[in-house]
Amino acid sequence: MKVFSTEGFYELIYKNERFSFLQYIRKDIICDVCYITLKNVITGETMTFNQSEIRGLRIAGEEANAS
Repeated sequence: MKVFSTEGFYELIYKNERFSFLQYIRKDIICDVCYITLKNVITGETMTFNQSEIRGLRIAGEEANAS
C-alpha cells in the first residue's frame, strides 16, 4: 500500500463499497492490526478502516491499486 499524504483526496474500496472524497487523518497499529482513519470532506464523517480489508486505494484522479 502506498504511503499516505496529508495532501489530496483518496478513493477507497472497502468490503466491496466505494468511499470518495477522503482525507488522510492517521494510521494506528493496535494488537498487530493496522487501522487507517480517513475523513470524508463533504459530509465531515470520520471513518476507520482495517487495512487488511481495503481492496483498492487511489489518490483521486489516479488508477486504483489493490492493496
